[in-house]
Amino acid sequence: MPATAKPTKAHVSAVETETIPFERALPVGLLRGREAVMRHMRPILRAHGTTEQQWRVLRALNDVQPMDKTTLTNHAALLMPSLLRILKDLKQAGLIRLVRSQTNRRLTGVILTARGADYVEVVTTALAQKSVQLKQVIGEATVEQLLDLLRTVELRLSTIPSDERAR
Repeated sequence: MPATAKPTKAHVSAVETETIPFERALPVGLLRGREAVMRHMRPILRAHGTTEQQWRVLRALNDVQPMDKTTLTNHAALLMPSLLRILKDLKQAGLIRLVRSQTNRRLTGVILTARGADYVEVVTTALAQKSVQLKQVIGEATVEQLLDLLRTVELRLSTIPSDERAR
């Protein structure tokens, strides 16, 4: 249905529902929870000269190397155009390098340089200290439960088609 079209009865679900209050909307709750955590982490990232998106790429590469760009977009929760821009910046900073696949020369993997690995270690240490503080406030069990619930949401929603994939 075009963005300008008005929904008709044919577009309305058979089960009528009330409008969800803004404060109880799932996307809003997820964003607010993320922001509550990131307002404590963002200053640490800034102090080390990195953005949230750059950090997600570096942190993902710290766990698995080499990683192809498509896999990296999924691990770092980024779209490909953003990843390509970030990789260019990280490469210029000497934190990553691109390597050709040994099995398929058309594929390029991304790895951390020694400088990149050292950088990740320094920033990870600073973030870990803050994470300990946040877990003390939130509660270790609550954090673990939240992470399990978020993983459940991610897995269950991955089983249904998304309109975004069609774009």
